[in-house]
Amino acid sequence: MSLNSKLLGKTQQDKEFINVLLSVAPNKSEYYTQSGKKAFSNEYILKVPNNLSVTRDSTLLGTAFDYLARFRIAKFIKSQYVTSGLMSYEGMYMLKNVPNINEYYFNKYLPWVEKIEKVVMGRAQLAELYEVAVRLAMLEQIVRARINPNAVDLDYLFNDPVPTEVIRELEMMIHLFEENFMIPEVIKKHSSVSFNPHFGVSSLLVEGADADVYINGTLYDFKTTKDHSLKRKDNLQMIAYYLLDELSYYAGSEEFEFGDYHSIDRVAFYKARYGEIEYYDVQKHLTPEILKETLIELTKTFERNEGNLRKYVEIGDVGGVLNRLTQVRNGFFEIVTLPTHS
Repeated sequence: MSLNSKLLGKTQQDKEFINVLLSVAPNKSEYYTQSGKKAFSNEYILKVPNNLSVTRDSTLLGTAFDYLARFRIAKFIKSQYVTSGLMSYEGMYMLKNVPNINEYYFNKYLPWVEKIEKVVMGRAQLAELYEVAVRLAMLEQIVRARINPNAVDLDYLFNDPVPTEVIRELEMMIHLFEENFMIPEVIKKHSSVSFNPHFGVSSLLVEGADADVYINGTLYDFKTTKDHSLKRKDNLQMIAYYLLDELSYYAGSEEFEFGDYHSIDRVAFYKARYGEIEYYDVQKHLTPEILKETLIELTKTFERNEGNLRKYVEIGDVGGVLNRLTQVRNGFFEIVTLPTHS
């Protein structure tokens, strides 16, 4: 189970969780764009057509672009933290017990990380990471799709040529990313950036929730689909990220060593085939009163699985967090209004 799974879930608990999100989900009209065009409209111009001949490569391309975009941001701010906590490493870890795995394969991974760090620190060009990004995406798919490691084709992961069509579209997308995302209105040299942000105890409560990148109060999700409409699942996912982050604050994630709180002002989609950014100001639309009531209801949907936090006892004060969650569920907390990042 994960946030994505819960958003597609059929259990009563999942339905209750989804209903909480629906009660505060943004309307399409409440989004606005960096370019000034109407959000999710036919005003968008398709700059990178989808010419992939293999359907499954669309998912691979999406994950590879997520990596490459984060590497580009890291290069701009010179942050080697981008190599910390990569989901691809979890894919490698899952392979460790495969009978025919050996050091030959594991020795391929470290040079990829070293190349990332070399690019980030300005000693190599981003183009050298196109293939690396695809390889890492292949490894991540093992985790995301929960693939049996024993069924993995090791040559596909490590030796076979990566799809040339994926590389070609990655190159076009990253050029568009340079023009429309790597701009002062979005990011500056000293911006506060978190790569692949998690949401403390809240991520544990949904058994996995992580976004693409957080920059100066805005949480971004990268999309490589040619569909420019607002999908219900995507909309619910973004408002869920915000609520999970807020809940992590009131549950004491930082205080009890379960992870960081990000303080989100806005959530946004970056459409990589169009070069468009769609923003929603969560703090503008969700008043403290609405936020408090929503967090109370959200916490109620987790009540039956809060005990699962016990398995994470080594990384934080579970008792302290459980006590805070009870206080939130009973409404014994006050919303703290923090200054925005603008």
